[in-house]
Amino acid sequence: MKPANPLPPEKIGVMIVEDQTAIRQMLTAFVSAMPAFKVVGEAGDVPEALRVAEAHQPRVVVLDWMLLGGVGLEFLRAVRIDPPPYVLVFSANSTELAVREAMAAGAKGYIEKTASFSEFTAALNAVAGGQTYLGPAIAKAVRRLVANPERAELHPELSARERDVLRFLAEGMSSKEIAECLGLSVRTVENHRASIIRRTGLKSIAQLTLHAVRLGLIEIPAGPAAGTESAA
Repeated sequence: MKPANPLPPEKIGVMIVEDQTAIRQMLTAFVSAMPAFKVVGEAGDVPEALRVAEAHQPRVVVLDWMLLGGVGLEFLRAVRIDPPPYVLVFSANSTELAVREAMAAGAKGYIEKTASFSEFTAALNAVAGGQTYLGPAIAKAVRRLVANPERAELHPELSARERDVLRFLAEGMSSKEIAECLGLSVRTVENHRASIIRRTGLKSIAQLTLHAVRLGLIEIPAGPAAGTESAA
């Protein structure tokens, strides 16, 4: 009697969370072509990602860290599916703040958007297998944190003036308005803004507002989410 053909192994469900449509579509096409994986859902922001995760129960989530209207940390903290998905952060943000928050919140891997397709494949396979995977720049950030434990605080060190500027930015003030309020030149305010962006890796007003809330500089806004105007 001829033995029955073995059933093919079940593919691993992956969800792509990326706010740039072209990149999301590229990742979806690439992952869908991999024999071990299937894309079960896509999302462009955190609320949508939470809904899709609940509906499709992905085993792996490829998560952009800097999303329109928020950051990937919100997804990591809010996702409630069983078993929890393995999360691979795929982001242009490789600051110590982002790496520290992502790994502390449970991400299994973190690679830069400059990674090659071969590195992305290696990262996805590792994370899907429950292993940790860090891209080269991310590994350097982790080594700096390990070598300097005092850096592993909740937020990067901002000067008192930078915190003032961040608070006013989060309240919707322009550079000119902040300069008038603090008695500074507009150029000085712009320099502080650039320093804040460099230290935190957050570029939009919405992301900076969320960071100001986390630092306790402002209360959580009662109205609609802050806009997505670039802070650069």
